[in-house]
Amino acid sequence: MNPSVRGRYADPSFTQLELEATKWLDGFYQLEHLFNTRYWVIELTNGAASEALKLAAITHDAERFFPGGPSGTPDAGFDDPDYLFAHSIRSADFIEKWLREQRPEGGEPFIRQVRRLVLRHEIGGGDEADILSAADGLSFLDIFDWLAVDWVRKGIFTPDGAKEKLRWSIERIRPPRAVQLALPLYERAIATLASWETVDIDLEWRRKVASDRSYQLGSN
Repeated sequence: MNPSVRGRYADPSFTQLELEATKWLDGFYQLEHLFNTRYWVIELTNGAASEALKLAAITHDAERFFPGGPSGTPDAGFDDPDYLFAHSIRSADFIEKWLREQRPEGGEPFIRQVRRLVLRHEIGGGDEADILSAADGLSFLDIFDWLAVDWVRKGIFTPDGAKEKLRWSIERIRPPRAVQLALPLYERAIATLASWETVDIDLEWRRKVASDRSYQLGSN
């Protein structure tokens, strides 16, 4: 299991707009996942990720922070397009509205590019969207093994159902290098899930720090 480390995502390269986005989403239980997705887009682009791609990475699941969003069902599968499209559109709508309030330096072209990327973060399509989708999958495998265990312990999914989410996270990845990076993360997550009954993890604490901006950035 990938341990949670205070200050893991402290990074002087954050733009002010990115930091404002993390303030906007502070308290979201997937905040650590958003930080981690940004990490992976930087890794997959060898440090050359565009500002729009990094902003999309750190906000792409924003709609889940706000009540009233779409909900999937275990029977529909994790690749259910009805859910994936509804989730992506709702996130893009929230992010576009927030960006317009921020008045970013890149103006309308920047806002539209972030929106396009968020709309495609589940399915890819184009170089940057494929990178974002891959980074999203990598991030889930990297740091959300605890969430898969939590699902099973709470009866939300069976062990096989949670394993299907891990499988979907790797199957959606297109760039060959990203697949290579994902394989050991997948194996580690599968091993954690296999020991869901006995693995020593404080799930309440893990969820708390995953949503805590100050903890993730190592700030006071």
